[in-house]
Amino acid sequence: MPKRLSEIDTIIFDLGEVIVDLDPQAVIEEFSRLTSGRGKDLRELIVGSPYLYRYETGQIDDAQFVDEINQLFDSQISLSDFEYAWNLMIKGISSGRLELMQKLMETHRVLILSNTNAMHERYFDSMVMSLAGKPMKDFSHTAYYSHLIGYRKPNADIYEFIIEDQGFDPKRSLFLDDKIENIEAARGVGINAEQVQFPDQIFEILIHD
Repeated sequence: MPKRLSEIDTIIFDLGEVIVDLDPQAVIEEFSRLTSGRGKDLRELIVGSPYLYRYETGQIDDAQFVDEINQLFDSQISLSDFEYAWNLMIKGISSGRLELMQKLMETHRVLILSNTNAMHERYFDSMVMSLAGKPMKDFSHTAYYSHLIGYRKPNADIYEFIIEDQGFDPKRSLFLDDKIENIEAARGVGINAEQVQFPDQIFEILIHD
């Protein structure tokens, strides 16, 4: 599989646990506090429900998502309290990773492909603005956020969509993601893909000639 920069034209970055550090436990702990303990099963309940999928594909807005999660937990969390707790997921962003993306933009087509949502986009954009004075999408030529394009990993259609939209050769591309199901789905449509398994592994994967 191509890894050396001379062997690829297009580099596609996932965000969570690739560019952005996550802290799911902090979210669970805060939701548990807000729901008198019921939120301890947050991950299983939300991931296994249709609500997150609908939110992350733009079918429902912030308020509708919060309403549905409140019904799920029989709770009355306000939109502002929910957004605060939800955004605890975003732990931090390495300026070094952003600098790498910006540098790669000089020689390669750089794309972002992320399952995300409006609350998280606002929050990580605010963090990146503080670090670099511009939003996350500006560290790529095009950012594909699931809630804006209506597709979500690991469904094959999201990969087919970006190939068609960008017109790149999948054989000369490299997709970096932390989840193996997303990696396998990308490979299924011909995109070279590598799983990122620890922080800053992208610096090892993207080998300069």
